[in-house]
Amino acid sequence: MSSLLASIENLFASIFDIIKSFLNAILSAFGSVFAMARGLLAGIFDLMSGLVGFVLGNIVIIGVLIAAFVGFSAYRQKSQGGGITSGKKRS
Repeated sequence: MSSLLASIENLFASIFDIIKSFLNAILSAFGSVFAMARGLLAGIFDLMSGLVGFVLGNIVIIGVLIAAFVGFSAYRQKSQGGGITSGKKRS
């Protein structure tokens, strides 16, 4: 009789362990999704901070390139017979 009670007790313990394992699997899946999202956001922020650092570190060179482009555009427009302004004055 005691072996029958022990086997029933083991059956319910096994069923409880199976349910507990499924719940742990589901919680682990959600935890993995949140960890992946956190890693993705951290990666994006690291990328943006690197980009901002690059731009700030090379701001003088970028400014010289922009000034050269504007100067060349003004020179080309003036050499084609037009003025630097974009439109004609109207009275």
